[in-house]
Amino acid sequence: MQLSSRPSLRSLVLLLDGLGLAGSLVLAWALHHGLRNHITLMKDAPDPAEYLKVVILVVPIWLVAIPFFGLDRVFDERWSRRWLLGRLLRLQGTGLLALAGVLFLTQLVVNRSIIGLFTGCSFLTLYLLRAGIQLRLAAAGLREERRPRLVLVGAEGPGMEAFLRRAAGTPRPPRILGRLGEPEQEGGLPHLGPLERLGDLLQGEAVDGVFFFRPFRGPADAAEAVARCETVGVPAAFLLDPEERPRSTPRLEERFGTPFIVYDVSPKAPAALAVKHLLDLVCAGLLVFLISPLLLTIALLIRLRMGRPVFFSQERAGLNGRSFRMIKFRTMVRDAEARKAALEDRNEMSGPVFKVTDDDRITPLGRWLRAWSLDELPQLFNVLRGHMSLVGPRPLPVYEQERIRGWHRRRLSMRPGITGLWQVSGRNEVDFGEWMRLDLAYIDTWSLGKDLGILLRTVGAVLGRRGAR
Repeated sequence: MQLSSRPSLRSLVLLLDGLGLAGSLVLAWALHHGLRNHITLMKDAPDPAEYLKVVILVVPIWLVAIPFFGLDRVFDERWSRRWLLGRLLRLQGTGLLALAGVLFLTQLVVNRSIIGLFTGCSFLTLYLLRAGIQLRLAAAGLREERRPRLVLVGAEGPGMEAFLRRAAGTPRPPRILGRLGEPEQEGGLPHLGPLERLGDLLQGEAVDGVFFFRPFRGPADAAEAVARCETVGVPAAFLLDPEERPRSTPRLEERFGTPFIVYDVSPKAPAALAVKHLLDLVCAGLLVFLISPLLLTIALLIRLRMGRPVFFSQERAGLNGRSFRMIKFRTMVRDAEARKAALEDRNEMSGPVFKVTDDDRITPLGRWLRAWSLDELPQLFNVLRGHMSLVGPRPLPVYEQERIRGWHRRRLSMRPGITGLWQVSGRNEVDFGEWMRLDLAYIDTWSLGKDLGILLRTVGAVLGRRGAR
């Protein structure tokens, strides 16, 4: 039995296929009506009530056939155009034969012209869906910042070599940072040191996953290594069954074409995360379009009242520690960063973060923008670029995040957001320890419904200006 690399993503592909097939049937019916006026040989189309029976028959037939030809494994490997076209042609042929048998048994009568139009529309829809996903994966794979950053543990044996070979052939090949374990001959992967360095490496580098290959030493080392990964929220994957299981619930997955047992503290359904990312892009794009006059007005006010620059950008810590430049409307004087050191003794926040209520670096216009959270609006562009989400843990400046150690760092295991539990729970009125607990509570109990609830509560928090400084 072949393992599924991402069952949830396969389900998402089938859901999109079902919608595409239903849309193709509607399009075929509409095209038939349009062509009927110009081609007299075409018969009248069935009325919508009768045609609905055809829709109910056709969609399940095609959905059952799609996995049979492996067309639901869009995320697993690179496909050639020739291979994809061949599989889709075989799918359409099989579907038509099955449909003919079903129509014969049910005695339903459907115009052959509509079936022909549906065949063409569905072929194009299914092809464009897969081509679009493959292009998106290829584009992400070519961008260094989007490639998964992995650390391998163990010896460079046949198992690791097979993994590297298969991973290189995936649509989004990973970036291998190096290997931890006993030193071997020169060449091959960069040697990052012994396994004991894993904790320091995870604290100081942006790592998306740690992959273990035997032999990497004994079972006690395995349990300790997984615990270090759990501490910072980085998934640990084992090529072979470990002899000692940690607290995390293991699950069998295929990663980059190779089966692993994966340990993740708070696993998320890939399909749900994909929907979250899609909603982020759609909602952020729509909001930018709708509030573009407001954005231009604020930019003009800052330019006239405060001068240049209009925007303030800063290196922030994103997903798994990746740094990115977060943008906001400028609310402080130009030399605000240089004057920060003089205000350190007035810091009102516990932990490594910095907040001052009566910060004289904030301009009058900037104070008004902060009171209504309008300075955060340019972060919608960070969402469109994929660095942030609408909802998630608040991204900290890199220099502040570097001072956060241990379990607090697990807040980086989800994409940072413009708003989150911290913002709707009082923001600066919440101390650092509670802030970190809120972030981890969000990560551990995340759902799309929770995101919607936080967005609705954000509106009330902004209007009430609670905790805004």
